[in-house]
Amino acid sequence: MLRDLRRNLISGRWILSICYCLRQGTLRFSELKSRMPNISERMLTMQLKKMEEEQLISRKLYAEIPPRTEYELTATGKKLIPILDELEIWGKEHKKLKNEL
Repeated sequence: MLRDLRRNLISGRWILSICYCLRQGTLRFSELKSRMPNISERMLTMQLKKMEEEQLISRKLYAEIPPRTEYELTATGKKLIPILDELEIWGKEHKKLKNEL
């Protein structure tokens, strides 16, 4: 049951990518979108809402014109950073091995 819950939290195609972008700190919606050019605005919005509901990120809305929204990892989301770092290392090693073949 716990394993299914964990899998559901990070099962979205974009969730780990969003976490990876936010690991350095707070970003605005437009900054996230520019770092992830292959995601549509609609999909990014849906994934951010899902991540906020799952308490992986927090959202801060500023009452300005134009409105400004910032996103950052919560304490729970920050616990994924070591995993993301290991995935990055693995990916680089795997790519190197594939290039050697």
